[in-house]
Amino acid sequence: MKKSLIALAAILTLLCGCQANENTNASDYGDDISKAQEIAVISPDTSKVIDTITDTKEIEEFVLALKLDQWELKPLPDEASEIGSFGLAQEETIKLGQMDTAGVLYDIATITLYDGAYINFEIGGLDMTFEVNEDTADYLNGYFE
Repeated sequence: MKKSLIALAAILTLLCGCQANENTNASDYGDDISKAQEIAVISPDTSKVIDTITDTKEIEEFVLALKLDQWELKPLPDEASEIGSFGLAQEETIKLGQMDTAGVLYDIATITLYDGAYINFEIGGLDMTFEVNEDTADYLNGYFE
């Protein structure tokens, strides 16, 4: 009986976990993205950083242009090709007793842009694909022209 309850609990946990991924809303990550202190624009061909955004106002504009509330969780089409990616980084949060973070930046998320207005979004161990609106796709594509 005890093993049956444990098995049932495990199954329910798995089912709830899968459902949470289907209902993922990108705007839930807006606060995390807006904390970025640096955004690296990365070429798909060479994986080299072709530009770096560090100005606070430019980062705010970048986050607003993403229009996270309009992202729709969708599978990436087989024919989609990568246009480029953005690596978001920030300093570690200052913990109790710390005076500063020594200026070291840590990766917090990666946004990879694909043609057809799709992006792959990796954050905190999650890897999700979204369809974005044309305005967002055009804005992001502008970094690679």
